[in-house]
Amino acid sequence: MGDEDRGGQLPQRVPDAARAGLPSSAEPERTEPERIVTTEPGPRAEPGPPAPPGHPAQPGRPANAGPVAEDEVTEWLRGTARPRSAVSPRPGRPGAGSVGTMPAGRFLALMAVVLVTAFSAGSLAVLAVRHFTRPSAGGPANGGASGALARQEAAVRGEAAAWVAQQVSHGIIVSCDRTMCAALRAHGFPARDLLVLGPASPDPVNTAVVVETAAVRGLFGSSLAAAWAPAVLASFGSGPAGITVRVIAAHGAAAYQTALAAGLAARETAGAALLKDRRITALPLAGAQLTSGQVDSRLLLALTALARHQPVSIVQFGNTGPGASAGVPLRFAELAETDRAAHLTRAAYVRSARAYLSAVNARYRPASMTTVVLPGGQAVLRVEFTAPSPLQVSGP
Repeated sequence: MGDEDRGGQLPQRVPDAARAGLPSSAEPERTEPERIVTTEPGPRAEPGPPAPPGHPAQPGRPANAGPVAEDEVTEWLRGTARPRSAVSPRPGRPGAGSVGTMPAGRFLALMAVVLVTAFSAGSLAVLAVRHFTRPSAGGPANGGASGALARQEAAVRGEAAAWVAQQVSHGIIVSCDRTMCAALRAHGFPARDLLVLGPASPDPVNTAVVVETAAVRGLFGSSLAAAWAPAVLASFGSGPAGITVRVIAAHGAAAYQTALAAGLAARETAGAALLKDRRITALPLAGAQLTSGQVDSRLLLALTALARHQPVSIVQFGNTGPGASAGVPLRFAELAETDRAAHLTRAAYVRSARAYLSAVNARYRPASMTTVVLPGGQAVLRVEFTAPSPLQVSGP
């Protein structure tokens, strides 16, 4: 089939010379018509802004000049950073340096640059905010170390408050920080017997006991332990959450140690005399505690008075203050709940002892008397006094 049958038209063949970009003798040489820019109405050239005094007018940018080149945008930005009087047109570039009326193409290119810059800055700002506001590991936002410390402090504070409310005498002044004093009130310690310590408080030398928390340590540092409260009645917890219940030495640590040594000697003498009473028997541990002066002087007087009423059998002495300082007197005695020499039943013996000790002189009247079962299964009557113990023996 011939070429005429394929479409009725013959395809035009491009000479090899034309493909190579060379002029061909078969085709006339084509020349690009000269582009003419006129100033008559109708051309699509956009007018530029009025020229400042002393500068030539800027020609407008033709609409068919194509997209704005990157160097034109750079030149425009560079021009905006200088006063208008310093902007001069660039030869050979229509419209370069004009900052008044902006062509649409240049405006779109500029906006693209601005948007890209703003997006980059916004992304960096978001990353910075996320970095600096991200909760640190172990922070309170995720229940980390700070939250655990707060819970530990609350638990230790509750334990210490319960012990002070039960073991420290009501009627003496106890100093504490505001939070600890609130906990003591919640556990039943009289509010009238509490002294709240604050930044303007002097050393609590006019109180009998101080509850040393982290806040109190922050107020007084080591001066309490070194100068005014050398003896520990009880301690709870450890580290920053630790709480120590201390005895205040009204006349200073040196005077306290002197009085403690004198009281120890007096208690040794009183304990040895108690063991010589024929109506008192003591197991070996209790006997050693008596002769070494470890027993509270009020307890010595109470047992002496009870032995005049009925026979007494002492199992042991003890102290409920965890972590108490060496030399702090033992404040409770555990007595057998029956004695053959009394010729009483167990229940009758306990009732008789309770009744008698409840009526003795207030200076050596026990704060509590309760039945306690020892680890070996023996039931004993615990006769207990509150803290702090007097250093000297006083009474009949």
